[in-house]
Amino acid sequence: MGRLTMEEYEALFKFAAKAGSLEGYLYEREKIEPLSNWVSNLETMYAKLQDEVKAHIRDELGNVLTRILDYGGALLEEEIQTRLTNLRSSL
Repeated sequence: MGRLTMEEYEALFKFAAKAGSLEGYLYEREKIEPLSNWVSNLETMYAKLQDEVKAHIRDELGNVLTRILDYGGALLEEEIQTRLTNLRSSL
C-alpha cells in the first residue's frame, strides 16, 4: 500500500472509530435506540475510502460487522440488520 495522505488517515480513523463505537454500543444491550444514522455514517464513510484502503481493512471490517450483527441480532430493526448485512456482503 502506498503512503496515505493525512486526509486519508483521518478518514480511515474516523471510519474505524465509528465502526468500533457501534460494535461497543451493541455489546450486551437489551434495548437500543434507532441506529439508522450510525449505519448511514458507516455506509457513507466506507464508500468514500479508496479501494486500496478498503482492501486492507476488508477482513477486519467483516469481523466487526459480524460481531455487530451477532450482538444486536435480536435487537436491531430488520432494516438495520439488512443494511449491515449488505455492507458485510459487499466487502
